[in-house]
Amino acid sequence: MTKTTEGIPKIYGKYDKELSIAIEAAQNSGTLLKNWSKPLKKEWKGEINPVTSADKASENILIKTIVNAFPDDIIISEESNPVEEKSVKNNRRWYIDPLDGTVNYIRGIKHWCISIALVDDSNKVVCSVVYNPLMEEMYTAMKGKGAWCNGERISVSNTENLNRSVAASGFPYSFDDPLTNNLTEWSIITPQVLTVRSLGAAAIDLCQVAKGRIDIFWEQGLERWDLTAASLICSEAGAKVTDMKGRTLEGPNNNIIVANPILHAKVTELFSKIQK
Repeated sequence: MTKTTEGIPKIYGKYDKELSIAIEAAQNSGTLLKNWSKPLKKEWKGEINPVTSADKASENILIKTIVNAFPDDIIISEESNPVEEKSVKNNRRWYIDPLDGTVNYIRGIKHWCISIALVDDSNKVVCSVVYNPLMEEMYTAMKGKGAWCNGERISVSNTENLNRSVAASGFPYSFDDPLTNNLTEWSIITPQVLTVRSLGAAAIDLCQVAKGRIDIFWEQGLERWDLTAASLICSEAGAKVTDMKGRTLEGPNNNIIVANPILHAKVTELFSKIQK
């Protein structure tokens, strides 16, 4: 492995070109978002789900960059092409989130990112990028090649005790369904851990687990573009990555538990007591 001039790892493998294009797309999108100076026009896709002109401009950059390099690939995008999973299954496709953490971005909170993942025709995530331009952190992974932040290999924490662990999670866009509103899970895990954070951008939250800053992340009711890229980064950093029922997560999904293997077993045991 060598490094590019920007300090981002060049990992030689089957998906070397794809990872390079994803890094380029994320960097260009990040530059746009970091330097945004136009009025930030907002729309609302739901009561607590905003989308801005910056989201759309970022998405345009990502799509153009990927399409120019891989014109035959499918792109699943939060804003312009949120197609159903069954319609793209067994096809090579990209999952992009042009701005994960839009509320944070609107409010001037630095915790937001761009997320890009490639899934092959066997429905497995094979390379991914998550980029936080303001913190200048570029997370990358290729299946079987490890996870990296700015060219440095990263791994999950070795915390073993729940009462010494830092957890993170969030809440869905609707609290109407008690089975997925995450309130029960919060009430069960909060007394067991050191603290729980709600940081507001699932993709970069997950990368904090991969880097060892946070020990546990769980959430449900997310979108595929929120989880797909970061899930590979976490697994390549040594995390156990499953859905909320403890089933191994290799492809796109909308709920997740991530932690080192010891903590993961303890968290899934806690959640298994929830009657649903």
